[in-house]
Amino acid sequence: MSNHIRIISFPSILWFVLLLLRSSFSDAKTVPLFFIFGDSLVDAGNNNYLHTIAKANVKPYGIDYTPSGGKPTGRFCNGKTFLDLTVDEFGGSCYPPPSLSLSPDDDGTLCGVNYASSGGGILNDTGALFLERISMDAQIDTYANTRQNMITNLGREKATELLKNAVFPIVVGSNDFLDNFLTPIIGTREYIPQDVFIAQMLDMHYSQLTRLHSLDARFIIIWNVPPIGCMPLERKMNPWYGGKCADSANELVSDYNKKLKDMITELRPNLSEVTLLFVDAYYVLYDLLLHKSDYGIKVAGEGCCTNVGPVVELFPCKETSTYCEDRSKYAFWDEYHPSEFVNRLSVKRYMDGDTKHVLPFNIRRAMKLRGF
Repeated sequence: MSNHIRIISFPSILWFVLLLLRSSFSDAKTVPLFFIFGDSLVDAGNNNYLHTIAKANVKPYGIDYTPSGGKPTGRFCNGKTFLDLTVDEFGGSCYPPPSLSLSPDDDGTLCGVNYASSGGGILNDTGALFLERISMDAQIDTYANTRQNMITNLGREKATELLKNAVFPIVVGSNDFLDNFLTPIIGTREYIPQDVFIAQMLDMHYSQLTRLHSLDARFIIIWNVPPIGCMPLERKMNPWYGGKCADSANELVSDYNKKLKDMITELRPNLSEVTLLFVDAYYVLYDLLLHKSDYGIKVAGEGCCTNVGPVVELFPCKETSTYCEDRSKYAFWDEYHPSEFVNRLSVKRYMDGDTKHVLPFNIRRAMKLRGF
């Protein structure tokens, strides 16, 4: 029997390797860019660069934020925000940096950009008592600049492709009530009826969403306003509820949320090629608070990090504050913002919940439909 040796040429080997690589890359899931808009619930540090009293750049903020080794980043949380955790669900390897930390010619192609600012709102005059803040309109202006940088660097076709496959989370509206309509003494409720104020918010937000769509946003996720009456500070500011949630504040945002939901339902068919999700953050957080014992949460009426004594402060969590040892026992990290533990519970519902949590379907299904 004669032995035959088959010689495989180098070009054949190279072609085979390239075929394997192509197959591997085609199976890999794409991680989209995130362009984040909103307020302190998702601020990643923009307010560090502003002249404002609304900052979270001191300890113990960030004590459980592992990417920074427990150092404060400007996030208003002990750990990750719910959008950090959402990025994790998409398989992201980095979190969108604050827009103010970037150079003016940055194009956001690393992992996106976070434009959110504590104190910012849908209306441009919201949050004035905090001094500097970035309104939703101003955030979109900055995004428009990011988009133009991307077009300049990559060309219009490639930039448009990246943007139309990006995720645009929007978490805004709480401050329009807390730091505008409901502000003691100077609040707009003193001279503007509730229905008129809400109509102004909705008209402005409608314009903002259509503008984002015109700037290539095609996967938009909108969170409604959470039950602000259940925040520890609102409970303290409304002592006649006996430490329970302030129903008047919750009824106000419930009115807005219902009309926001209707507005989004009306808007959706008017935006081409769009996936537009409505996340019911109000229902999710209220339900978690209502059934807190099911999750081992023991305290919902006070923040883990707060001041000691009868004085009510706007920002009581600071370097001199006391804070709890076990953050998983507290629903809120400070007077306004949920703990990372509650953020994790919430994200599970945002990602995989039913239509009580997200409409028209959950984020996980939207990911699959869009090929992520």
